[in-house]
Amino acid sequence: MRIGFSSSCAIGLAIALTLGAVSTADAQQRDSTRRAARRTTRSTQRIPISKERGTTTSPGEVAQPAPPPPVNQDSIAAAERARQDSIAAAERARQEEAARIEQMRRDSIAAAERRRQDSVAAVERARQDSIARAEQEARDREAALRLRRWAGGPYIGVAGGYSMPMGDIKDASTNTGGYSNGWNVTVPIGLDFTGNPLGIRFDASMDRMSGKNYRSGATTIDPPSLKVYSGSGDLKLRIPLGRTWSRFYVLGGATASKFTGYNSNFSNPAAPSGPVSFSDASWKWGWNAGGGFNFNFGRMTGLFLEARYFNNKPNAATGFPYQEAKFIPIILGIQF
Repeated sequence: MRIGFSSSCAIGLAIALTLGAVSTADAQQRDSTRRAARRTTRSTQRIPISKERGTTTSPGEVAQPAPPPPVNQDSIAAAERARQDSIAAAERARQEEAARIEQMRRDSIAAAERRRQDSVAAVERARQDSIARAEQEARDREAALRLRRWAGGPYIGVAGGYSMPMGDIKDASTNTGGYSNGWNVTVPIGLDFTGNPLGIRFDASMDRMSGKNYRSGATTIDPPSLKVYSGSGDLKLRIPLGRTWSRFYVLGGATASKFTGYNSNFSNPAAPSGPVSFSDASWKWGWNAGGGFNFNFGRMTGLFLEARYFNNKPNAATGFPYQEAKFIPIILGIQF
């Protein structure tokens, strides 16, 4: 009985120990789970745990955290300066960028204004140039017109035409029956002054007028022709015709003439003889005046049509008993 009771006590003790160990293990497992959960929910910052030197702690005691290190004021000031410098640099950059943009705007406005002014100046220059060209063209046209109207220079020509006796020499007189129409040849040499209407001219001319038949007793006399050789010096006045080279003109001056060809020997009135030659005649002074029209192709080249009145004092002679000799040549010629 004693042995059986002892065995029962041993078995009961073993079961109790086993149940206590299981309860302890289960409690430890639940505590570990709670600690793990707390670790997952707490901050990840680790608090250093250490033991203070010279301090005795019991095993498992948590050491208090060390006090924070002292604050370095120089570092804080440097950081503040750096922050202020960064802010100032950013502000300067902003202001510089704004100034650059403003300068670009002003430069663009100035460039546009310069282009506008250049365009205005170019238009004004073109206008002034156009005005200057127009004025120069007007001056050139005026100069050309003035040249056409008042062009001058030397010239020479040749002309011929009709010569008409005037006054007494048309009528019969002693030993003459008078003279009828004839012809003329003239060579003009002259100089027209440029820029004014005046000019001078010298002519060499010959007029031949036919003698009229007359009766001497019962005889009809057929007299020779009268030949008048003349040299004239004239002053010329030109009158321009519009915008052309052509012009009207008048002229007048002195004339020296020799009258030849008439008979001078009337010892036999029925058969007069001794026509006066050029060398036998003497120069007789007179005057002339007339006018004409130049139809010019250029400066001094062109045609001219002219009529002049000549009046001479031949001093009456046998065979030419006239105190005056008047005639009018009407000629057409060319000058160059």
